Amino acid sequence: MDKSFAEEMRKRVEKELQDKELATVQYWKEEAEKIVKKPSESLSALQVDLKSLIARMETRLRTLKKSGY
Repeated sequence: MDKSFAEEMRKRVEKELQDKELATVQYWKEEAEKIVKKPSESLSALQVDLKSLIARMETRLRTLKKSGY
């Protein structure tokens, strides 16, 4: 295999991983911002919203682990 081809493929893979990580972090940031912007009637309502977000994140992590990531 050509060295320049291998280097180009490595750069492509790294770029794709960075793009996916950026999209993921952006998504969860937006979800957290939705909770912050939502008017909470009480501290317990805010806690429920945060627990819901955490549960969604845990579900996603389990799904990724099962699929081999």
